[in-house]
Order: sequence, then structure tokens, then C-alpha cells
Amino acid sequence: MKKYITHITFLSFITMLPALAQLSPPGLDGTKIVAWGAVGINQVLNPKWTVIAYLGGARMSDPDSWSPVKKQSIGVYDQAVQYKFNNTWQASLCTSIRLQNKYEEEAPYELKNPSYRYELRYYGRLYYKQQLGHFAMNYSFRPEFRTFYSPNWTPSTMPVELRFRVKAQTSLPINKSKTNFLVGGNELLTAIDEYSATLPADHHHNWSNYHFTEDRFSIYFRHVFKSDVVLDLGLMEQFKAGGHFDPVSYLAFDVLFQNPFSKN
Repeated sequence: MKKYITHITFLSFITMLPALAQLSPPGLDGTKIVAWGAVGINQVLNPKWTVIAYLGGARMSDPDSWSPVKKQSIGVYDQAVQYKFNNTWQASLCTSIRLQNKYEEEAPYELKNPSYRYELRYYGRLYYKQQLGHFAMNYSFRPEFRTFYSPNWTPSTMPVELRFRVKAQTSLPINKSKTNFLVGGNELLTAIDEYSATLPADHHHNWSNYHFTEDRFSIYFRHVFKSDVVLDLGLMEQFKAGGHFDPVSYLAFDVLFQNPFSKN
């Protein structure tokens, strides 16, 4: 009976994999290439509720070099509570805190003063899953409320951003035991930004037009170690809006521990 229950749990986890997006790299500026890594947990509380949390960090190159570990870029803590309506629809509520280093735009690209900022992010995600032959499809919509702060926790010049993300992702097993997968995705991001007034006496804040910000394309190799650990290794290309549309390349890995607090 125990072996049967373990087998069912593993199969259930496999069907969830498309909904468990990679612990994706954050979008970064002022660089050509980024090295990102993250470690997370995915704890199933009951058939409806799941908790996901991770710690991640990235290093990056200068805008004119290809050294992905040259300087520190960002640290991230993210947590989410996910609810499963049925086998097709899922939703989650999430919070995140980020500490990002800020660098000058001109060589030699020294740290700015102040040298970093905080970001507090609150967001939701709605998933729709679909099976197309061997391809497990996952579509998601993610509205975000982002707030930015200086090191003393005063609001930055762009204190608020409302961002909207839509993503299509597909997962394809590449071995008979379904422990190895290719996972590809494309995500489009749009936003509305709020800016603080430039004059101290002016208490009005200005909002930008609704605009496209970037496109992120990713391809990952995923390996599932029994039913306990998931490893992702992959690449992401980020295309930012702007005159040159210059891409930023990401080398990414993440490790996700499944149900680490459950009894054997």
C-alpha cells in the first residue's frame, strides 16, 4: 500500500510540473549576460493548497563584457500560496522582497550612490493547463504591484509600477520514465509606471502610458529525481523595449525540493 501511495503521489507531481514554472531569473538592465541560481521548496498541504518559496541570486557582466559573474546584481526571496480549483485551473497569491545593486551607465560602471534599492512586490497568478498530445501546455496571467525604496526605505523616484505578464509554457518528456523534460516558454510584459514629482513643492505624481516593456524566451532541461527533487538548467533571452532592442542572456539553474516537511 505504501508503495502504491508513493507511486500515485509521484504521478500527481508529474502532472503538476507544467504549473511549477522555473524559479525564473528577474529582468535586469545594464548588462549583456547574467548568471542566476535559486533554491526552493514546494510543500503540498492538501489536495487543494500548496506553498512555494525560494531564495535566489544573480551576478552579471558589465554592458560591454561577457563575464556573467563579474559583479553582484540582485538577491530575491519569493513566497506563494497556490490553490487548485480543478485539474485545469489553478491560482496563486505571492509576495517578494528583492535587493538590487545599482550601477552607473558609463564606464567603468561603478556603484551608484545609493548603491542599491529594495523592491517589495505583490502579485497573483492564474494558470490554465492543457494537454496537446505529448505536450503539456500551461498558460498564465500575472498582475503585479511593485514598490521601490532607497536603502533608508523612503520611496524611490519610481515608487510604484503596475505590471502585467502573460506566459505560454510547454513541457515535453524526453524519456520513457518521464524523469527528463524539455521546457520552453515565452512571456510578454507590459506596465504602467508612477513617477514622483521633480519639484519638492509639487505633491502630484505622474503616470506613464500603458506600454510594452520586454519579451522573455526560455528553454530548460528538467530532471526529476524520484519524487523529491527537481533540477532545471536553462537559458533565457530577454528583449527589452527600446531603440536597439538589445538582448540580455541568462544562464540559469534552480533546484526545487518537493514536500521536504512531509512524513515518509
